[in-house]
Amino acid sequence: MPNKSSLFVLLVLSVFLSSPACAEYIYPYVSLTIGSPLTSVNKLSDSSGSLKTDFDPGYMAGLAAGVSFETTPGWNIEQVRAEVEVGYRSSDLTRMRNTLGQKANMDGTVSVTNFMLNGYLENSSIVSNELKLNLFLTAGVGGAISSISSVTYQGATLVQSASDTQFAYQGGFGTGFALTKNIMLDATYKYMATTTFKFKGVEAEYGSHNILFGARYTFK
Repeated sequence: MPNKSSLFVLLVLSVFLSSPACAEYIYPYVSLTIGSPLTSVNKLSDSSGSLKTDFDPGYMAGLAAGVSFETTPGWNIEQVRAEVEVGYRSSDLTRMRNTLGQKANMDGTVSVTNFMLNGYLENSSIVSNELKLNLFLTAGVGGAISSISSVTYQGATLVQSASDTQFAYQGGFGTGFALTKNIMLDATYKYMATTTFKFKGVEAEYGSHNILFGARYTFK
């Protein structure tokens, strides 16, 4: 079942996607993003207890296609965007902490492929009408497929290889620079989380802080 945070994201996204009814102009676009997930699985649990986990920053990439709507004057929101996004991220486990705070090295890899429906609210005049910058807020919902492999701790294998699919949600903010009339360069922070993954007797709580850089081409 989605938690309160995911239900909130759903509510925000519904507002985003209902906004285009007031749009004057509609432009399709495509985008590419690359970046790093700064965190990944926060906790691994099985019948014997749970372990907090630490990860090396990994890598991620995403593709998206959507439409941009220029809103009517007086909104203070100059554009609304709706898009479909496919993303992939991977991180390596480095250490664990037990309930007593004791630390030990561990190994393993966690990768997540996500399929999201995102909404954006954008404003450029809030910075300056003379600068080619915009600010935006974003939220999205969808699904995530996680694969976990070669997870070992103190010589014992917790999970050799497993995968699971769960509900995913994300939110964030960022800024963009208009390189040309059609090309926008973006820098974005997003937090993505899922409901609990289940891997052959091991449960994994997933939450990922992500720093992204991207390029968006709008067909005008």
